[in-house]
Amino acid sequence: MMKVIGIDFGLSKVGLAISDPSGIIALPLKVIRYKNKEDLLSELKDISKEKNVNKFVIGYPISMNYKENEMTKIIDIFKQDMENMNFEVILEDERLSSEYAKKIMIEQDVKVSRNKEMVDLTAASIILQTYLDRNKN
Repeated sequence: MMKVIGIDFGLSKVGLAISDPSGIIALPLKVIRYKNKEDLLSELKDISKEKNVNKFVIGYPISMNYKENEMTKIIDIFKQDMENMNFEVILEDERLSSEYAKKIMIEQDVKVSRNKEMVDLTAASIILQTYLDRNKN
């Protein structure tokens, strides 16, 4: 399995995680702050070249009653933009990933309010790890 990047998508920043080359472990990578979609797509293109990754897993915020919402529509467009750049893109259910990330941080005595980027990184890692666990060979 090639490396994969997981994305916890937000309207002004995204958390990224990357898998190890064997596709077993998701590791926090970085948080990207962006002003517009073009800046974000350009940064992701640069990271994909640097890390030799062509596959992305994006957290998909389906509501608890399985209905789409405003954010799912935005991510559908973002997914299409990435596919237009010839990336393979998979959507992964991210319900409660940010809440789970906060819980993990609280259990480790990390102040969530002062470490919002760590929440994004942890959520991206959870999204990617969920995908990797489900797709083991």
